Amino acid sequence: MNHLDVVRLLGLDAPVRTEGGGHEHVIPEDCELLLQAVQKGVIAGSVLLGRAALPVRSLEHFTEDAAPRIEDMEASLRTREQELPLPFFPNPGGMVPWGRTARDGVLLWDTTDQNTANWTTVLAERDFQVWLDLPFSASEFITRALLGRPEGVPAFETYEEYESNTFWNVADDMRQTATTLANPHIGAVEEILTVVRSVGIPGVRQYAEELLDRAVNESFDVLPEDYLTVMREFPGGVIAGVRVFPVAGDTAASPVLRWLDEDRLFLQWGEVEGRATGWLTTKGAPQDWRIACIEPNGSALTCLEDQTFATFLRRRLRGNNSLF
Repeated sequence: MNHLDVVRLLGLDAPVRTEGGGHEHVIPEDCELLLQAVQKGVIAGSVLLGRAALPVRSLEHFTEDAAPRIEDMEASLRTREQELPLPFFPNPGGMVPWGRTARDGVLLWDTTDQNTANWTTVLAERDFQVWLDLPFSASEFITRALLGRPEGVPAFETYEEYESNTFWNVADDMRQTATTLANPHIGAVEEILTVVRSVGIPGVRQYAEELLDRAVNESFDVLPEDYLTVMREFPGGVIAGVRVFPVAGDTAASPVLRWLDEDRLFLQWGEVEGRATGWLTTKGAPQDWRIACIEPNGSALTCLEDQTFATFLRRRLRGNNSLF
C-alpha cells in the first residue's frame, strides 16, 4: 500500500512527484506526497496528519510543533517509572511524530532503519500506557484506517465538518471509556481491552486478528483464554511498560510469541525491564499457567503464582510495577 491508495480512497488527484526534491532523505516520500495532496482535516474520523512547510528540509523543523506533546510523554512515563519503547528524535533511531489521533493519541515513526522508506509506525494512546508497534508506513496505516472505518464515518472531513459531526460520536465513546474504567468491579480482561480500544483507530483490530489467526493455525494449538481475547485486538507493542510481543510475524525483524526451551516449559510472550516474561507451563491446562520472569543473565526465575496474563497487565496499568 502507498500514498496512491490513500488518494484513491479519498477521491483526490494523485500528487506530482518533484524530481530532486530530497524526499527520501528527510521524511518518507509517501508521507510528504500525502501532505501535498491532502488538506488539513480528519481522515476516517480518527487520523490527523502533522503539517509542515513543503518540501520538508529538516526533522527539527518537522517535529517542532510536537515538542510539547513529546515532553508530556516523557514526564508521564517518568512519573510511572516506565521506560520509553524507543528514544525520541534527535537521539539516533529516535521516534519522530508524524500525526495524531482524534482521541489525542500520537502517531510516530520508528526510525531505526536509516532508509526513510522503511520507517514504520508506532501509535501511542493519549495516556501513553498503550503503544502499538505496527509494520506500516504512514500510507498503509491510513489506508487500513479508511478501509476499516465503521459505516457512516466519512473518509475525510475538514476540521469544521468534523467538529459538527463525527466529533460527537468520538466524545461519546471517550465518555463511555471513562465510565467503564471507573467501574470498581471491572474484570482484568475488560479493563485491558477498554484501554486498547481507546486508541480508536479503525483497522487495528483487523490486523491483530490476522496475526492471531496465523499463530493459532501455524504454531500454537492452545493458549490461555485471557491472552487470546486480548491479542485478538492488540497486535503487539507495550502495555504499561511491558513489551508484549506480536503473536506472529517476521521473527528476523522482531521477536514474537515463542518457546524458550526444547522441553516447552517456558512460553515467552514479552519482556519487562529486560526480563523475559511469559508462562511456566508445567501445569498442563493453559488456564492454570502463571506468569514468570527470567533475569537478563538467566541467573534466576521469579514466578508470580497468583498472576495471569490479564491480571499482571492490569496490575501494571494501576501503577503496581512489582515483579514479586
